[in-house]
Amino acid sequence: MARIRKPKPLVMSPPSDLDFEKALMFFHAYMYGPLQGKLRLYLARDIHGAGKVLPSDWEVFASILVRDEGTKRGKGTDLKKYEVKSAEKGGSFEYQYHKDTGKQKLDDDSRVGHLFFSHSDNLKRVELRFVTGKKASKFFDKWKAEYPDPYPQRYRKSIPNKWVKDNGTLIMRLIDGEIDFPKI
Repeated sequence: MARIRKPKPLVMSPPSDLDFEKALMFFHAYMYGPLQGKLRLYLARDIHGAGKVLPSDWEVFASILVRDEGTKRGKGTDLKKYEVKSAEKGGSFEYQYHKDTGKQKLDDDSRVGHLFFSHSDNLKRVELRFVTGKKASKFFDKWKAEYPDPYPQRYRKSIPNKWVKDNGTLIMRLIDGEIDFPKI
């Protein structure tokens, strides 16, 4: 009987060739700075402002930081070697799988690295952790085994923030828009 081989993981260790300078330029120009400016305007007019950053902003930030390009416009992993997730105030990291590509995406998620951005206080505190797809495959394998048939409108799953904190490697911490970790 022929044995089915899983493709080799693409990423087995945390990214080390990080471009902090260019990544922080993007963060300040397109994420942190504009949000802080909007919040000042809302406060001056006594209007509640909900600080929001798009998932694609995190993907571009990560892409610059880890020097990896995007691979798609809506399908597959976010970058060639990484999946990028973000969560606010200790929330879980959501994964969404689509009807025609979901099972392949679950396989891909087991092979790539995962970059988890946790943020709070309107981006005044940001932490980035890394987890290999192999380590997180305990989730992906379970989700694939439970993959719905018939397929519902959406198949959403999540990895708890606490699991990422306990199992991930801290890559970077920003406090008030400046690097607090690593010391550079």
